[in-house]
Amino acid sequence: MVSAGLTLPAQAAPPSSEPTQFEDLAYGPATPGNLLDLHIPDVPGDAALPLVIWHSGSAWFGNDVKGGVPDIVEEFTSRGYAVADINVRSSSDVRFPGQGYDVRAAVRYLRENAAQYGIDPNRFAFMGNSSGGWSAAFAATTSDVLELPGETGVDGTSSAVQVAVPFFPPTDFLSMDEFAAENGLNQAPGIYPHDAPGSPESRLIQCPGEVGFTMSIQDCPAETEAADPSSYIEGSEIPVWVLHGLADPLLPYNQSQLVYETTTAAGNEARFTLVPTGVHDVDSIIGAADSTTWTTNRGGHEKVAEGAAPTWDDIEKFLHTNLSRARGNGR
Repeated sequence: MVSAGLTLPAQAAPPSSEPTQFEDLAYGPATPGNLLDLHIPDVPGDAALPLVIWHSGSAWFGNDVKGGVPDIVEEFTSRGYAVADINVRSSSDVRFPGQGYDVRAAVRYLRENAAQYGIDPNRFAFMGNSSGGWSAAFAATTSDVLELPGETGVDGTSSAVQVAVPFFPPTDFLSMDEFAAENGLNQAPGIYPHDAPGSPESRLIQCPGEVGFTMSIQDCPAETEAADPSSYIEGSEIPVWVLHGLADPLLPYNQSQLVYETTTAAGNEARFTLVPTGVHDVDSIIGAADSTTWTTNRGGHEKVAEGAAPTWDDIEKFLHTNLSRARGNGR
């Protein structure tokens, strides 16, 4: 919902040619884990462009995932957005909170270099799928924190984004297996239980005294809870829209639901879309025939809508509205 009296700027005209690509920009010292590609559309005029940051999921196994979802670049550069496709370090390179630091360092790099690339430093959106959805949620819920414990290189630059769209993010790791069992949600054959040593989540979290990947997230709940984006929700947060498939064989839908419930309980605006036929794939979510979307506005009023799942046009409208609001209030 747009505040009364706020006039939204017109959306950018369609680009007149292929985007200019800047590949392997280093936002940190690790290669390839701290590299990103930047795509700048050729749009008329000289107005600074809004930015979409995208991170492709890999269960934190891969440190070179940029380019994994090329449709995202085309979808948003064609609408007049700059797009940054980022890597973060894998769990073999560093354990949490290293990945959270990387997400925030990429945002700071893009903000510090925004003028060079014609980007508006006050209009950043973050999106991602699976562990990349975790990145989007982590960026969102820590946007009001200038510097996290143990984080270096901040130097006063904000790591904030203004809106986020996580697709099927893992969030509350400790509840995954119990929720799946209680609700009859079967995991795909060959997939680790999330509580098992060697699972993606157990590889991400290093328990005290652990050598290698030998312990379970259940062995160190405090360290595991620190990786839950919802644990950083305190008071005012940026708008988020989380989307999940009920038929997801890898991550139970409560992971997205908890982000929605926690942020709205704190008085924030958020949306949660659940797609009955959706699996662990963005294409199974976008434009699906049936879905339910819960929306809570800033006043705490919730509405529920059933029908076709959102399209990329709907996602872009959500980004545009909230990025325009952010520019309007200077956040």
